[in-house]
Amino acid sequence: MNRRDPRPALCDPPVSKRRGGQSLAICLATAFVAAPSADAQATNADAKVTRLQRAQQTVFGAALEAVAPSIVKIETIGGALPVEVNPEGIAAPRPARPGFRQADGPTTGVVWTADGTILTSSFNFVRDPAIITVTLHDGRRFVARLVARDRPGRLALLKIDCDDLPVPRRVSPADLRPGQWALAAGFGYGSRTPALSVGNLSALHRMSGTAVQTDAKISPANYGGPLFDIEGRVIGICVPRAGDGGEDEIAGVEWYDSGTGFAVHVDFIELRLPRLRKGSDLQRGLMGIVVDRRDPVVGSPDNPSPTGDRRLGLAIRSEPRGPAADAGLRPGDQILEVNGDRIERWIDLRRALARRAAGDSLLVKYRRGETVATTRLTLVSEAALAAVPTSQPG
Repeated sequence: MNRRDPRPALCDPPVSKRRGGQSLAICLATAFVAAPSADAQATNADAKVTRLQRAQQTVFGAALEAVAPSIVKIETIGGALPVEVNPEGIAAPRPARPGFRQADGPTTGVVWTADGTILTSSFNFVRDPAIITVTLHDGRRFVARLVARDRPGRLALLKIDCDDLPVPRRVSPADLRPGQWALAAGFGYGSRTPALSVGNLSALHRMSGTAVQTDAKISPANYGGPLFDIEGRVIGICVPRAGDGGEDEIAGVEWYDSGTGFAVHVDFIELRLPRLRKGSDLQRGLMGIVVDRRDPVVGSPDNPSPTGDRRLGLAIRSEPRGPAADAGLRPGDQILEVNGDRIERWIDLRRALARRAAGDSLLVKYRRGETVATTRLTLVSEAALAAVPTSQPG
Protein backbone atom coordinates (compact mmCIF):
# COMPACT_ATOMS: atom_id res chain seq x y z
CA MET A 1 0.00 0.00 0.00
CA ASN A 2 1.37 3.33 -1.05
CA ARG A 3 1.60 5.79 1.73
CA ARG A 4 1.39 9.54 1.04
CA ASP A 5 4.57 11.47 1.86
CA PRO A 6 3.71 13.63 4.89
CA ARG A 7 5.82 16.45 3.40
CA PRO A 8 3.82 18.81 1.18
CA ALA A 9 4.61 18.67 -2.52
CA LEU A 10 6.30 21.69 -4.02
CA CYS A 11 3.27 22.40 -6.20
CA ASP A 12 0.80 21.74 -3.42
CA PRO A 13 0.40 24.83 -1.17
CA PRO A 14 -0.21 24.42 2.53
CA VAL A 15 -3.75 24.10 3.78
CA SER A 16 -3.68 27.69 5.12
CA LYS A 17 -3.30 28.94 1.52
CA ARG A 18 -6.26 26.91 0.17
CA ARG A 19 -9.62 28.56 -0.71
CA GLY A 20 -12.72 26.40 -1.06
CA GLY A 21 -10.63 23.37 -1.89
CA GLN A 22 -8.73 25.18 -4.68
CA SER A 23 -4.99 25.47 -4.46
CA LEU A 24 -3.16 28.79 -4.81
CA ALA A 25 -1.62 27.42 -8.00
CA ILE A 26 -5.08 27.07 -9.55
CA CYS A 27 -5.96 30.64 -8.46
CA LEU A 28 -2.81 32.01 -10.06
CA ALA A 29 -3.51 30.11 -13.24
CA THR A 30 -7.01 31.51 -13.34
CA ALA A 31 -5.71 35.04 -12.79
CA PHE A 32 -3.14 34.60 -15.56
CA VAL A 33 -5.78 33.46 -18.00
CA ALA A 34 -8.04 36.42 -17.04
CA ALA A 35 -5.27 39.06 -17.44
CA PRO A 36 -5.51 41.01 -20.74
CA SER A 37 -2.90 40.36 -23.37
CA ALA A 38 -0.34 42.97 -24.44
CA ASP A 39 -2.41 43.67 -27.56
CA ALA A 40 -5.52 44.17 -25.46
CA GLN A 41 -3.67 46.53 -23.13
CA ALA A 42 -2.44 48.56 -26.12
CA THR A 43 -5.97 48.71 -27.48
CA ASN A 44 -7.29 49.95 -24.12
CA ALA A 45 -4.55 52.60 -23.97
CA ASP A 46 -5.38 53.76 -27.49
CA ALA A 47 -9.04 53.97 -26.56
CA LYS A 48 -8.20 56.12 -23.53
CA VAL A 49 -6.08 58.46 -25.66
CA THR A 50 -8.89 58.72 -28.19
CA ARG A 51 -11.41 59.54 -25.44
CA LEU A 52 -9.04 62.17 -24.03
CA GLN A 53 -8.54 63.73 -27.46
CA ARG A 54 -12.26 63.84 -28.06
CA ALA A 55 -12.82 65.38 -24.64
CA GLN A 56 -10.22 68.04 -25.41
CA GLN A 57 -11.85 68.76 -28.75
CA THR A 58 -15.18 69.15 -26.98
CA VAL A 59 -13.71 71.58 -24.45
CA PHE A 60 -11.87 73.61 -27.12
CA GLY A 61 -14.99 73.70 -29.27
CA ALA A 62 -17.09 74.87 -26.32
CA ALA A 63 -14.54 77.62 -25.54
CA LEU A 64 -14.65 78.85 -29.13
CA GLU A 65 -18.43 78.68 -29.14
CA ALA A 66 -18.53 80.85 -26.01
CA VAL A 67 -16.36 83.62 -27.46
CA ALA A 68 -17.34 83.34 -31.15
CA PRO A 69 -20.38 85.68 -31.00
CA SER A 70 -18.02 88.55 -30.13
CA ILE A 71 -15.44 87.79 -32.88
CA VAL A 72 -15.92 89.90 -36.00
CA LYS A 73 -14.50 89.76 -39.51
CA ILE A 74 -12.82 92.97 -40.69
CA GLU A 75 -12.28 93.77 -44.38
CA THR A 76 -10.54 96.80 -45.84
CA ILE A 77 -10.53 98.49 -49.21
CA GLY A 78 -7.83 100.79 -50.56
CA GLY A 79 -4.74 102.16 -48.91
CA ALA A 80 -1.06 101.78 -49.66
CA LEU A 81 2.01 100.28 -48.05
CA PRO A 82 3.60 102.52 -45.41
CA VAL A 83 6.65 104.51 -46.45
CA GLU A 84 9.87 105.37 -44.72
CA VAL A 85 12.35 108.14 -45.44
CA ASN A 86 15.83 106.94 -46.36
CA PRO A 87 19.01 108.79 -45.34
CA GLU A 88 18.79 110.84 -48.53
CA GLY A 89 15.39 112.15 -47.49
CA ILE A 90 13.46 110.23 -50.14
CA ALA A 91 10.27 108.41 -49.18
CA ALA A 92 10.19 104.79 -50.31
CA PRO A 93 7.69 101.94 -49.86
CA ARG A 94 8.51 99.80 -46.86
CA PRO A 95 7.58 96.11 -46.81
CA ALA A 96 6.49 94.67 -43.48
CA ARG A 97 9.73 92.77 -43.00
CA PRO A 98 12.30 91.13 -45.32
CA GLY A 99 10.77 87.93 -46.67
CA PHE A 100 7.25 88.85 -45.51
CA ARG A 101 4.54 90.20 -47.77
CA GLN A 102 1.41 91.63 -46.23
CA ALA A 103 -1.50 89.94 -47.96
CA ASP A 104 -4.91 91.33 -48.78
CA GLY A 105 -7.80 89.61 -47.09
CA PRO A 106 -10.01 89.59 -44.01
CA THR A 107 -8.69 90.25 -40.53
CA THR A 108 -10.18 89.91 -37.08
CA GLY A 109 -11.56 92.03 -34.28
CA VAL A 110 -13.39 91.64 -30.97
CA VAL A 111 -16.54 93.38 -29.77
CA TRP A 112 -15.44 95.21 -26.64
CA THR A 113 -18.57 97.14 -25.65
CA ALA A 114 -22.21 96.52 -26.52
CA ASP A 115 -22.56 99.96 -28.16
CA GLY A 116 -20.40 99.06 -31.17
CA THR A 117 -16.82 99.46 -29.98
CA ILE A 118 -14.54 96.96 -31.75
CA LEU A 119 -10.93 96.31 -30.72
CA THR A 120 -8.37 94.91 -33.10
CA SER A 121 -4.66 95.21 -33.94
CA SER A 122 -3.35 98.38 -35.55
CA PHE A 123 -1.26 96.07 -37.75
CA ASN A 124 -4.40 95.58 -39.81
CA PHE A 125 -4.45 99.26 -40.83
CA VAL A 126 -0.85 100.07 -41.68
CA ARG A 127 -2.05 100.75 -45.23
CA ASP A 128 -4.53 103.41 -44.02
CA PRO A 129 -7.48 101.88 -45.90
CA ALA A 130 -10.20 104.08 -47.35
CA ILE A 131 -13.07 101.78 -46.35
CA ILE A 132 -13.40 99.39 -43.40
CA THR A 133 -16.27 96.95 -42.97
CA VAL A 134 -17.15 94.73 -40.03
CA THR A 135 -19.18 91.53 -40.34
CA LEU A 136 -20.78 90.32 -37.13
CA HIS A 137 -21.23 86.73 -36.00
CA ASP A 138 -24.88 86.81 -37.13
CA GLY A 139 -23.90 87.89 -40.66
CA ARG A 140 -24.81 91.57 -40.44
CA ARG A 141 -22.28 93.87 -42.09
CA PHE A 142 -21.45 97.47 -41.17
CA VAL A 143 -19.14 100.20 -42.37
CA ALA A 144 -16.75 100.95 -39.51
CA ARG A 145 -14.94 104.10 -38.50
CA LEU A 146 -11.31 103.94 -37.33
CA VAL A 147 -11.57 106.02 -34.15
CA ALA A 148 -7.98 105.86 -32.87
CA ARG A 149 -4.79 103.81 -32.73
CA ASP A 150 -2.55 102.89 -29.86
CA ARG A 151 0.71 102.67 -31.78
CA PRO A 152 3.02 101.36 -29.03
CA GLY A 153 0.28 98.98 -27.84
CA ARG A 154 -0.41 97.79 -31.43
CA LEU A 155 -4.14 98.34 -30.88
CA ALA A 156 -6.85 100.02 -32.93
CA LEU A 157 -10.38 100.99 -31.96
CA LEU A 158 -13.23 100.82 -34.47
CA LYS A 159 -16.82 101.99 -34.08
CA ILE A 160 -19.94 100.73 -35.83
CA ASP A 161 -23.52 102.01 -35.49
CA CYS A 162 -25.02 99.06 -33.67
CA ASP A 163 -26.28 98.41 -30.15
CA ASP A 164 -26.80 95.38 -27.94
CA LEU A 165 -23.77 93.52 -29.27
CA PRO A 166 -22.51 90.40 -27.47
CA VAL A 167 -19.57 91.22 -25.21
CA PRO A 168 -17.15 88.45 -24.19
CA ARG A 169 -16.21 87.65 -20.64
CA ARG A 170 -12.68 88.68 -19.71
CA VAL A 171 -10.06 87.36 -17.32
CA SER A 172 -7.56 89.48 -15.41
CA PRO A 173 -3.82 88.68 -15.61
CA ALA A 174 -3.94 88.20 -11.85
CA ASP A 175 -6.02 85.04 -12.43
CA LEU A 176 -3.72 83.58 -15.08
CA ARG A 177 -0.97 81.00 -14.61
CA PRO A 178 1.81 79.95 -17.01
CA GLY A 179 1.11 76.54 -18.49
CA GLN A 180 -2.66 76.85 -18.74
CA TRP A 181 -4.45 76.40 -22.05
CA ALA A 182 -4.54 79.42 -24.36
CA LEU A 183 -6.51 79.55 -27.61
CA ALA A 184 -6.42 82.04 -30.47
CA ALA A 185 -9.04 82.53 -33.17
CA GLY A 186 -9.21 84.60 -36.32
CA PHE A 187 -10.57 85.00 -39.83
CA GLY A 188 -7.27 85.55 -41.61
CA TYR A 189 -7.49 82.29 -43.55
CA GLY A 190 -10.76 83.34 -45.19
CA SER A 191 -12.91 80.74 -43.45
CA ARG A 192 -16.56 81.38 -42.67
CA THR A 193 -15.95 80.60 -39.03
CA PRO A 194 -12.92 81.61 -36.97
CA ALA A 195 -9.92 79.32 -37.36
CA LEU A 196 -8.70 77.98 -34.02
CA SER A 197 -5.13 77.65 -32.76
CA VAL A 198 -4.40 75.92 -29.45
CA GLY A 199 -1.40 76.26 -27.17
CA ASN A 200 -0.28 77.17 -23.67
CA LEU A 201 0.19 80.41 -21.85
CA SER A 202 3.98 80.63 -21.83
CA ALA A 203 4.60 83.70 -19.64
CA LEU A 204 2.95 86.70 -18.02
CA HIS A 205 4.08 90.35 -17.73
CA ARG A 206 5.89 90.34 -21.06
CA MET A 207 6.71 93.39 -23.18
CA SER A 208 7.31 95.61 -20.14
CA GLY A 209 4.26 94.18 -18.40
CA THR A 210 1.75 95.01 -21.16
CA ALA A 211 1.29 91.57 -22.73
CA VAL A 212 1.18 87.82 -22.15
CA GLN A 213 3.09 85.27 -24.21
CA THR A 214 1.75 82.08 -25.77
CA ASP A 215 2.98 79.25 -27.97
CA ALA A 216 -0.36 79.14 -29.79
CA LYS A 217 0.16 80.11 -33.42
CA ILE A 218 -0.16 83.92 -33.56
CA SER A 219 0.13 85.47 -37.01
CA PRO A 220 -1.59 87.85 -39.45
CA ALA A 221 -4.26 85.16 -39.59
CA ASN A 222 -5.45 86.15 -36.13
CA TYR A 223 -3.87 89.54 -35.32
CA GLY A 224 -6.65 91.54 -33.71
CA GLY A 225 -8.49 88.42 -32.61
CA PRO A 226 -8.84 87.17 -29.05
CA LEU A 227 -6.52 85.01 -26.99
CA PHE A 228 -8.83 83.18 -24.59
CA ASP A 229 -8.91 80.39 -22.02
CA ILE A 230 -10.84 77.11 -22.09
CA GLU A 231 -13.80 78.82 -20.42
CA GLY A 232 -14.08 81.20 -23.37
CA ARG A 233 -12.86 84.22 -21.36
CA VAL A 234 -10.75 86.73 -23.28
CA ILE A 235 -7.17 87.05 -22.02
CA GLY A 236 -6.15 89.73 -24.50
CA ILE A 237 -5.94 90.87 -28.12
CA CYS A 238 -3.37 89.14 -30.36
CA VAL A 239 -0.78 91.56 -31.78
CA PRO A 240 2.72 91.41 -33.30
CA ARG A 241 5.32 92.38 -30.71
CA ALA A 242 9.11 92.24 -30.69
CA GLY A 243 11.47 93.64 -28.08
CA ASP A 244 11.44 97.42 -27.86
CA GLY A 245 9.64 97.94 -31.15
CA GLY A 246 8.61 101.45 -30.17
CA GLU A 247 5.72 102.60 -32.35
CA ASP A 248 6.48 100.33 -35.30
CA GLU A 249 3.11 98.61 -35.71
CA ILE A 250 4.60 95.74 -37.72
CA ALA A 251 7.58 95.03 -35.46
CA GLY A 252 7.51 91.34 -34.56
CA VAL A 253 5.57 90.10 -37.57
CA GLU A 254 8.64 88.08 -38.57
CA TRP A 255 7.98 85.88 -35.52
CA TYR A 256 4.58 84.76 -36.79
CA ASP A 257 3.65 81.10 -36.25
CA SER A 258 6.98 80.60 -34.48
CA GLY A 259 5.58 79.52 -31.13
CA THR A 260 6.36 82.94 -29.67
CA GLY A 261 3.22 85.05 -29.80
CA PHE A 262 1.86 87.91 -27.75
CA ALA A 263 -1.50 89.32 -26.72
CA VAL A 264 -2.07 92.71 -25.09
CA HIS A 265 -3.83 91.80 -21.84
CA VAL A 266 -7.21 93.19 -20.80
CA ASP A 267 -5.91 95.32 -17.90
CA PHE A 268 -3.67 97.30 -20.26
CA ILE A 269 -6.52 97.65 -22.74
CA GLU A 270 -8.87 99.05 -20.10
CA LEU A 271 -6.19 101.53 -19.06
CA ARG A 272 -5.90 102.87 -22.62
CA LEU A 273 -9.54 102.62 -23.64
CA PRO A 274 -10.84 105.98 -22.31
CA ARG A 275 -8.42 108.00 -24.43
CA LEU A 276 -8.93 105.79 -27.47
CA ARG A 277 -12.70 106.24 -27.25
CA LYS A 278 -12.17 110.01 -27.34
CA GLY A 279 -10.39 109.65 -30.68
CA SER A 280 -6.87 110.24 -29.41
CA ASP A 281 -4.07 108.36 -31.16
CA LEU A 282 -1.68 107.17 -28.48
CA GLN A 283 2.08 107.47 -28.80
CA ARG A 284 4.92 106.39 -26.59
CA GLY A 285 5.50 108.85 -23.77
CA LEU A 286 9.02 110.05 -22.94
CA MET A 287 10.34 111.93 -19.91
CA GLY A 288 13.45 113.35 -21.54
CA ILE A 289 16.06 111.69 -19.34
CA VAL A 290 18.94 109.27 -19.77
CA VAL A 291 19.39 107.02 -16.76
CA ASP A 292 22.02 104.62 -15.45
CA ARG A 293 20.71 101.20 -16.47
CA ARG A 294 23.08 99.26 -14.22
CA ASP A 295 21.28 97.47 -11.40
CA PRO A 296 22.23 98.83 -7.96
CA VAL A 297 24.44 96.54 -5.88
CA VAL A 298 22.84 95.87 -2.51
CA GLY A 299 25.44 96.00 0.25
CA SER A 300 27.65 98.59 -1.43
CA PRO A 301 28.64 101.68 0.62
CA ASP A 302 26.11 103.75 -1.32
CA ASN A 303 23.30 101.24 -0.89
CA PRO A 304 23.85 99.22 2.30
CA SER A 305 20.29 97.93 2.66
CA PRO A 306 17.65 96.77 0.18
CA THR A 307 14.99 98.53 2.28
CA GLY A 308 17.00 101.31 3.91
CA ASP A 309 16.56 105.03 3.36
CA ARG A 310 19.81 105.16 1.38
CA ARG A 311 18.30 103.14 -1.48
CA LEU A 312 19.80 104.65 -4.62
CA GLY A 313 16.87 104.55 -7.00
CA LEU A 314 17.62 105.21 -10.66
CA ALA A 315 20.22 107.91 -11.33
CA ILE A 316 19.86 110.48 -14.13
CA ARG A 317 23.11 110.44 -16.08
CA SER A 318 23.00 113.52 -18.32
CA GLU A 319 21.26 116.88 -18.57
CA PRO A 320 17.47 116.29 -18.80
CA ARG A 321 15.46 117.62 -21.74
CA GLY A 322 11.86 118.50 -22.41
CA PRO A 323 9.44 117.50 -19.61
CA ALA A 324 12.15 116.46 -17.15
CA ALA A 325 14.05 119.74 -17.60
CA ASP A 326 10.84 121.75 -17.23
CA ALA A 327 10.09 119.84 -14.02
CA GLY A 328 13.46 120.84 -12.55
CA LEU A 329 15.21 117.48 -12.64
CA ARG A 330 19.01 117.54 -12.86
CA PRO A 331 21.90 115.14 -13.58
CA GLY A 332 22.61 112.99 -10.54
CA ASP A 333 19.02 113.07 -9.26
CA GLN A 334 17.81 109.62 -8.28
CA ILE A 335 14.31 108.62 -9.37
CA LEU A 336 12.64 106.83 -6.45
CA GLU A 337 8.97 106.59 -7.46
CA VAL A 338 6.70 107.26 -10.44
CA ASN A 339 3.04 107.73 -9.56
CA GLY A 340 3.65 105.77 -6.37
CA ASP A 341 5.44 102.85 -8.05
CA ARG A 342 8.89 102.21 -6.60
CA ILE A 343 11.73 102.59 -9.07
CA GLU A 344 14.90 100.69 -8.25
CA ARG A 345 15.98 99.33 -11.64
CA TRP A 346 15.72 100.34 -15.27
CA ILE A 347 13.02 97.72 -15.86
CA ASP A 348 10.87 99.35 -13.16
CA LEU A 349 10.91 102.69 -14.96
CA ARG A 350 10.39 101.03 -18.33
CA ARG A 351 7.29 99.22 -17.08
CA ALA A 352 5.92 102.37 -15.47
CA LEU A 353 6.28 104.30 -18.73
CA ALA A 354 4.97 101.43 -20.90
CA ARG A 355 1.57 101.68 -19.21
CA ARG A 356 1.34 105.38 -20.06
CA ALA A 357 1.36 107.44 -23.23
CA ALA A 358 2.35 110.89 -24.43
CA GLY A 359 0.11 113.44 -22.72
CA ASP A 360 -0.14 111.51 -19.44
CA SER A 361 0.95 113.28 -16.27
CA LEU A 362 3.44 111.72 -13.85
CA LEU A 363 4.24 112.48 -10.23
CA VAL A 364 7.96 111.80 -9.82
CA LYS A 365 9.60 111.34 -6.42
CA TYR A 366 13.36 111.81 -6.49
CA ARG A 367 16.38 112.27 -4.25
CA ARG A 368 18.93 115.06 -4.64
CA GLY A 369 21.75 114.69 -2.16
CA GLU A 370 20.08 114.22 1.22
CA THR A 371 16.79 115.80 0.12
CA VAL A 372 13.76 113.90 -1.17
CA ALA A 373 11.27 115.87 -3.27
CA THR A 374 8.46 115.40 -5.77
CA THR A 375 7.72 117.05 -9.09
CA ARG A 376 5.10 116.65 -11.79
CA LEU A 377 5.71 116.37 -15.52
CA THR A 378 3.77 115.48 -18.67
CA LEU A 379 5.12 112.85 -21.04
CA VAL A 380 5.72 113.87 -24.65
CA SER A 381 6.05 111.95 -27.90
CA GLU A 382 9.36 111.14 -29.54
CA ALA A 383 8.69 113.76 -32.23
CA ALA A 384 7.90 116.44 -29.65
CA LEU A 385 11.06 115.67 -27.69
CA ALA A 386 13.15 115.83 -30.86
CA ALA A 387 11.70 119.27 -31.55
CA VAL A 388 12.98 120.70 -28.25
CA PRO A 389 15.11 123.76 -29.11
CA THR A 390 18.81 123.09 -29.08
CA SER A 391 19.23 126.07 -26.78
CA GLN A 392 17.69 123.97 -24.02
CA PRO A 393 20.32 122.06 -22.02
CA GLY A 394 20.98 118.53 -23.30
